[in-house]
Amino acid sequence: MDRAHLPARTSAPLIWALLLAALASGCVSQQVKKVGSTQAQYAQAEVPPEALLQVAIVTFDPGIPDTIKAQEKNNVIPAVREAEAKYLPHVLRDTLQNTGYWGAVRVVPAAVNTAEVTVRGTILESDGELLKLAITAEDATGRVWLDKTYEETAAEYAYTEKLPAGSDPFQDIYNRIANDLLAERREMNPSDLVALRRVAEMRFAAQMAPDRFAQYLDTDRRGRVSVNRLPPANDPVLARVEQIRTREELLVDTLDAHYANYRQNIGKSYQEWREATYREALALRELKAAEWQRKILGAAAILGGIAAVATSDNQAQSTIGQAAVIGGIFGIQSGIAKGQERKLHEESLRELNASLASEVEPQTVQLDGKTIMLTGSAEEQYRQWQALLAQMVAAERGTL
Repeated sequence: MDRAHLPARTSAPLIWALLLAALASGCVSQQVKKVGSTQAQYAQAEVPPEALLQVAIVTFDPGIPDTIKAQEKNNVIPAVREAEAKYLPHVLRDTLQNTGYWGAVRVVPAAVNTAEVTVRGTILESDGELLKLAITAEDATGRVWLDKTYEETAAEYAYTEKLPAGSDPFQDIYNRIANDLLAERREMNPSDLVALRRVAEMRFAAQMAPDRFAQYLDTDRRGRVSVNRLPPANDPVLARVEQIRTREELLVDTLDAHYANYRQNIGKSYQEWREATYREALALRELKAAEWQRKILGAAAILGGIAAVATSDNQAQSTIGQAAVIGGIFGIQSGIAKGQERKLHEESLRELNASLASEVEPQTVQLDGKTIMLTGSAEEQYRQWQALLAQMVAAERGTL
């Protein structure tokens, strides 16, 4: 035997071993088997009214990439993200309200001065398998409560009968946000609560009649707002502003009811979309693994075949090597075919998203016995409401 050929002959098995080891490590499933176990903290006794803060949750920033190319790369369908930007805040709203630790919790299209705490969010990633949100919260004084990113992956049973009725596949995220807000709230003593409520009241008064009430507010270099003194308790202008604030809160209540109705209307379709995209994500991952596996095995077969031909000392071994090369080429081609199948699944995801977007319709709301159609985006609808409020304020401004 010619020992000069030994290194070349032993290289083929080594190549196979390395490639198969890489293949085995690359095919490990990343599917999550369980969800987080964070439970929202609930009040064990009734919280005194003076300790309850009003919370406004602004509809989320949908986080839509600026270019079509970026949207396609990240599989973001703008219409769906816009729907989620209205749907997800209301899930958080219910989570907070149900804990019993808060006053009125409302979903609004923009920040309102009647709220003592304002929560904002941006959707970073969202499909049936993964939800990632950037959440900020700030009170009326300008103090930041939260500035944090939350992420959750749905469990394999998230879309089966094992999930409790009415539960959200990503409820753990909302529970964590609720607990983090509660932790900040618990840092406040009764005097802090009184000061915060006064700032919220005076900010609204200054918005309605800046020439009369702006003088009662101070803002420091950090942007923190405080009340330097209070107007007389019998100030007739202040009493009038309080009446307007009551109407403003009615407006905000109506908007919140609008979002509740919106969530109910798209809920079934949205959950079906989530489940479908979850199944698609699992199938897509399996296809990617199969595609990668076929290409790796094909490449290994080609390398092994070339090594066999190069080191063969008889016609039979050379023929086997050539067959391995041909088989490897077919294996790579098979992997490419799997990649094309994956693209079909990606297109299916886009079609599912589009079917959900088609269910988003304008809603009608009631105010003071009048039926008003809100059209356009949430921001446009809110501007329509603000125009109505401005007309009301203008009509009453002569008495302020």
